[in-house]
Amino acid sequence: MNHWRTDYLTHPLYQPLVGLADLLPLANWPTQQDYDQLLQLARTHAPLPASLRFCCDLQADSYYEMHIGRTGEIPTRSGNWHDWFNALAWLAWPLSKAALNARHVRAIAAGEIKRGPRRDAATLLDECGVIVACSRPELGQALDDMQWQTLFVEERAAWGRQISVHTLGHAIFEVGLQPHIGWCGKALLLPVADDFFNASPRQQCQQLDALLATRLADDNWLSSPRQLWPLPLLGIPGWWPDNEQAAFYRNTDYFRPSRRAKSSSDTA
Repeated sequence: MNHWRTDYLTHPLYQPLVGLADLLPLANWPTQQDYDQLLQLARTHAPLPASLRFCCDLQADSYYEMHIGRTGEIPTRSGNWHDWFNALAWLAWPLSKAALNARHVRAIAAGEIKRGPRRDAATLLDECGVIVACSRPELGQALDDMQWQTLFVEERAAWGRQISVHTLGHAIFEVGLQPHIGWCGKALLLPVADDFFNASPRQQCQQLDALLATRLADDNWLSSPRQLWPLPLLGIPGWWPDNEQAAFYRNTDYFRPSRRAKSSSDTA
């Protein structure tokens, strides 16, 4: 799976990255020069931190989050999908990624060296998070209640019109290279207005990035991993061919009816 490829960008999971990964067409894994050039090109499209730099194979001299907060340098392993997608996530969600890092820095400075609920929630969102934009409260309630038949079958026509999913977590991007039954993301619901869905995908992502970053600045918001809801990603309309058949959603091992999956991250 470690050979370089770009075909994954056609899947809706990677919509936030479309256009960004294409800024610098690559035939092989990016070098330090490639990362520097990609970042320079991306600065014309996104409000990236001035000090941000993806540093190949850098060994941070302090806690990962503290090093980023102090220097702007992101340790980035060469030939590594996880770190490649982390870099792209910074380009796609610059305000939110900076806000997540700032949240870690504040927590560590306050003495939370070992991860507590707030840092765990931030890490889970950063790694496995998918942002669910929703303009109808009852659809959000169906997600919270794990009412998959309602959400994916009865309300199928609402997808893309009143509810949509936007991937943030770079571990989700990585696992998406080889999707499998059982694959879930951690969903964070953000209410939006109806006209949100008339905007272009890029504009939608920018709106959500600004909204999420503002929320993350409040350390009392998203204070526990349990506030992130399990979402079976292959159930999202258009994300998996088998879900065109209603029978697909009868697999209760995947589409669990209970809250028992809520505190885990099933990404592998």
